Amino acid sequence: MGCATEGRNTVDGSAAAPYNWPEGDISAMKTGTVTSDDGTRLFYRDSGGHLPVIVLIHGFLQNSLSWQRQFADADLCAAFRLVAFDLRGHGRSDKPEAPEAYLETERWADDVAAVLDELGIDKAVLVGWSYGGYVISDYLRKFGTDRLFGLVMVGTSLWLGGEESVRILAPEIAGIFPRLVSSKSEKNIPALEAFARNLSNEPLPESLYYECLGYAAVVPPAARFNILHRAADNTPLACEAHVPVLVPHGDADMLMPLAAGRHIADSFPQARLSVYEGIGHAPFLEAAERFNSELFAFADAAFFQG
Repeated sequence: MGCATEGRNTVDGSAAAPYNWPEGDISAMKTGTVTSDDGTRLFYRDSGGHLPVIVLIHGFLQNSLSWQRQFADADLCAAFRLVAFDLRGHGRSDKPEAPEAYLETERWADDVAAVLDELGIDKAVLVGWSYGGYVISDYLRKFGTDRLFGLVMVGTSLWLGGEESVRILAPEIAGIFPRLVSSKSEKNIPALEAFARNLSNEPLPESLYYECLGYAAVVPPAARFNILHRAADNTPLACEAHVPVLVPHGDADMLMPLAAGRHIADSFPQARLSVYEGIGHAPFLEAAERFNSELFAFADAAFFQG
């Protein structure tokens, strides 16, 4: 159960046309690596500038390229410095072999802190999609909210592993995850394909589908196994986090049903749920124009209030 809150503001609206996003070139952004406390090197992308900072944290089996439609938005990049990094085990970041590199909560918290510290970011809005939301919870557990203007929790949950996280999933979706961690290609390749198909409600354009599939394939099966074998109920953390929180969530999300988003909105004292009708797990892809507009408005208000 979430903690009791008052004045909840829920926004329900129809989404923009699928895949209606701005054009841009993420390859033009500054890139580099930062090093976390345990020596893991993390690849990042940075739009630069002396502007308020939004840090974008991608989900399981994806990488910083997931945020192309945000880096391509001229209005967002004119008003904010956008920073995205590849989670450990993903993309161009290091892929440690030791299980504890993924199982220990502090490692993920330290990764976010390393990005903030090494890029000279005093305070930021954190945006976490799917597993990225769990990483935000890890950061809250260790460091609190002192360096945060606000949070955007996209298609994510406060339940990591455990009965609650499984209970809300359809059986056919729950069945994908055990096969994702198999070392046998005849099992994990069909599971990766099913995972990529379920990132959206409307089918992804073929080129984008294969991009997402490629992002997933480079994550080693052993890393997938350890990442999926963490467990925590982060609800108590949320109840004590007194910062503005936006919760964009698709009502057709099969990988993380809307019940998880509603629980987040019921748990953070200053949360607002924004429901995307007919949209799946990645509203920033399926409804980029609306998502970017809401992110702009939320971040602008959060920085002004902070």
